[in-house]
Amino acid sequence: MRILKDQWVTASDRTRICADVYLPNADGAYPCLYAVSPYQKDLAYLPAHPVFRFRETGPIDWWVDTCGYAYVLADQRGTGQSEGEFGLFSAREAEDFHETIEWIAEQPWCTGKVGTIGESGYSINQWLAAATRPPHLACTLIYNGSTDLYRDAVYHAGIFSMGFYNFWTVDNVRASAAIGTGTPPRPGGIATDLLGMVLEHPLDGPFWQERRPDVEAIEAPTLVVAWWYNIALHTRGTLLGYERLICPKRLVALAGTDSHERNFDPEFLTSHLKPWYDHWLKGEDNGAMGGPPVRIDVQNGESLRSEAQWPLARAVPTAFYLDPAPAGAITSVNDGSLTGVPPAADPGEPTVYAYPRPEWTVGTTAIEHGIPHPARGLLTFTTPPLEDDLEITGPIAAVLYVASDQTDTEFFVKISEQLAVPAAKGFVMHHLAGDMPPPSQMVTRGWLKASHRATDTELSTPLRPYHPHTDPEPVTPGEVTRYDIEVWPTSYRFRTGNRIRVEIGNGDSMVADGLFHHYYGHKAGTDRFYHDAHHPSHLLMPVISRTDTSQEN
Repeated sequence: MRILKDQWVTASDRTRICADVYLPNADGAYPCLYAVSPYQKDLAYLPAHPVFRFRETGPIDWWVDTCGYAYVLADQRGTGQSEGEFGLFSAREAEDFHETIEWIAEQPWCTGKVGTIGESGYSINQWLAAATRPPHLACTLIYNGSTDLYRDAVYHAGIFSMGFYNFWTVDNVRASAAIGTGTPPRPGGIATDLLGMVLEHPLDGPFWQERRPDVEAIEAPTLVVAWWYNIALHTRGTLLGYERLICPKRLVALAGTDSHERNFDPEFLTSHLKPWYDHWLKGEDNGAMGGPPVRIDVQNGESLRSEAQWPLARAVPTAFYLDPAPAGAITSVNDGSLTGVPPAADPGEPTVYAYPRPEWTVGTTAIEHGIPHPARGLLTFTTPPLEDDLEITGPIAAVLYVASDQTDTEFFVKISEQLAVPAAKGFVMHHLAGDMPPPSQMVTRGWLKASHRATDTELSTPLRPYHPHTDPEPVTPGEVTRYDIEVWPTSYRFRTGNRIRVEIGNGDSMVADGLFHHYYGHKAGTDRFYHDAHHPSHLLMPVISRTDTSQEN
């Protein structure tokens, strides 16, 4: 492999963009893969390890030496060696991507055909580049890349995603450039106040619209690879991007938590990514556009399954109602039930949730004797043990009827599978191990800032409310109000004997939610959750019948 270091691309505003070009050893012209990010091209020597999560290029040497592609790795404007000011995926940066693609196509080592590549931030840039319709962009391959920076990453339903954004801006971008080697100062530092930039724009509007690709404008054939585990960052926007595409397209939605690892695995790449590039960049007749357009890897399922569309038309919206009756499932604020039976006419008493709660230790997680209890300080509603497997595949909505004594509040909704515990193990967990919580697996989650509850009726569906986030409306204290909450889409099979549990609170925790915990703010008050015939709080989930299955591969 030959490397042409620090090649300069002069943008139309005279700013110079710096890129490295990787070429096969033999002279000639090759189709090219183009990757660009704010993560410094000069760090491509680092191993593909989770500690270097920003290493999202895939194996450059494999793509070049084994597959016969040129590979261009560029620094985004204002990052690494490139000139200018980083604008957080601005329209000017999208123009840079367009102009770089056209520059690549003119080089003697390129056949004139260019495809885009790379995970996460690289794929956000892929969306932006493709939406500008560069004439020589032959295909794009979105790998775990969101389309709506406001809703998918920074402000989940109006709530600041502090954990992720702090990590991304400090660790992956600014500290990585300034002190990553331990010998500051380094070239390539970013002066942009990325934190202040987004804190000044807590509502959707022109600032965020500029950073939202016009997906419908994309003409280049696009393969979209989504990962179910990436709740709170990419899953929602990746899937919505696929839905909005009107160009030739395909979707693969995968289970597992190893998108980064798999992106460097030649066997995986040969199965899922390489055929797409070979078809559109080399003209190979390899069936890349054959068969059903969608393949889904159901979590807890058996195998990759072919589908005719996304979302699945055969998914049945099914209500699971919040019920105050004790479920006997878990120690929580209320231990309520989740049932398929609509509530009775008797209004009963609402479930009361006062906050901040005395049992919280780290965020909303209680820690007792060194044991985390993520749900102890939350409301829970849990089904009885399931009599049969139950698959949900698609977008999900939560409908809550709540009266708050505040003018604003927030809702955090998490759906989990609570695993069955054998009696002997349960005895040990309860009596000898400090009342350990039953094991569970988080499936998906959603959020809503109460003052952002307005929905766009044209863009909303029963399973996916859409909130404009442009004109907050204070809550009237004491008034029961309906809140339609978008819960991020998933594909999951709940197993026989386990339970479906929904957790509801007004915050989260770095213990239970890791990188994707949110800013708690100044919330103190009481919310009352209603669950009667006039206020039927419920989850609406897309259930797939066991007798209605598509072909599995």
